[in-house]
Amino acid sequence: MPPDSGGAPAVARADTPQSDTAPTATPTDTPGPQTADATPPRSDDDDKPESMDRYETTVRIEKGDTLESVLRDMDFAPDEIRKAAAALKPVLKGARLPVGETITLQVQAPQESDGKPTLQALVIRPEARREITLERSAEGTFSARQRTFEVVPKLVRASGVVKGSLRGSADAAGIPPSVLAEMLRAFSWDVNLQYDVKGGDRFAVLIEQAYTTDGRLVSPGRVLWAQLTTGGGKNTYNVYRFKPARGAEFFYYGNGQSVVKSLLRTPMGLNRLSSGFGMRSHPIMGFTAMHTGVDFAAAYGTPILAAGAGTVVAAGPYGGYGNWVKIDHGGGIATGYAHMARYAPGIRPGARVHQGQVVGFVGSTGMSTGPHLHYELHQKGRPVNPLSARATQRAGLAGKDLERFRAVVNKTDRARDGAELIAAR
Repeated sequence: MPPDSGGAPAVARADTPQSDTAPTATPTDTPGPQTADATPPRSDDDDKPESMDRYETTVRIEKGDTLESVLRDMDFAPDEIRKAAAALKPVLKGARLPVGETITLQVQAPQESDGKPTLQALVIRPEARREITLERSAEGTFSARQRTFEVVPKLVRASGVVKGSLRGSADAAGIPPSVLAEMLRAFSWDVNLQYDVKGGDRFAVLIEQAYTTDGRLVSPGRVLWAQLTTGGGKNTYNVYRFKPARGAEFFYYGNGQSVVKSLLRTPMGLNRLSSGFGMRSHPIMGFTAMHTGVDFAAAYGTPILAAGAGTVVAAGPYGGYGNWVKIDHGGGIATGYAHMARYAPGIRPGARVHQGQVVGFVGSTGMSTGPHLHYELHQKGRPVNPLSARATQRAGLAGKDLERFRAVVNKTDRARDGAELIAAR
């Protein structure tokens, strides 16, 4: 791998003193012939640049690079590479060199025209919080030491307007993918992220990220607060991260109600609604018939999630539904998933599933014109519209938990106003 050419190597200069001006003859008051200037004539060698002795260079790690391959590309001698790698092995602890990271090297230039350069020192950051320095002694041996940086939290915020897709708009606003996934999951119980979100709707998020004390990002962060508007501002959802005294940390609305419902609005992420609930012309049979669910177009193999916790009561071929899974959630509520390519491991009648668990993968089995999920919601044995039915319940905070939550809301709102804005892409 060629070294980075972003800067010229430093050149070691000789310590021979030089005067600021060329010597000149001193005039005298004694008349007579003038003495010629004693300065020796310039040689052509005076115009040659001084040879490099030691210099520093930086190499960017590319996919597939190892420490040894980087040093080989720098033309170090094989024995030199072996000794350097052996000294670094105990502190690297098998860590892979991160793609995009840089290695800074101090190099002694070859002393002969056909010689090899000599490695004097090397600095690498295998992780954001770890910096490893390799140094060469006067005897030619290598030693390595590690510096560990402290990690501190930092609050940042991002916001934007939906233009095209919500995912693409959030990415343009600088929201990390893992943060966006957590944010969308918080809204997924109340918002159909494909159907309800339109162009012009707005989103915002407050993120707690982790940085080293010298400014390196350690973690893309976690959501502390998020907001999403739908219907051109008609509906606004604000969620806050909170951990009850007895319970898992997740998100709550400002009134203390949990975002978690017994059923997700949709059993997949951002996928296109291709057919709604109700009477329609059958795409294969040609006649008008009742469509007892909703269809989501998605790529072949897209994971399908259980809309809620429950027991699998059916998992197998089911006529025109193709590969079909039905889950009983209790209380007279069941959900069905049709046209699957295949089932997820362990999905069989009698199996218990939790909300959000993968139960299968999108396909086009049965009477289907292309890969999609046909999703049904049943109440007391009758199919109802999954996008409008209110067949869900949610829990709320009370007592001391509610008091602590209100304090968290106030603290979060104050912190949000002073948080640094993430640079948009």
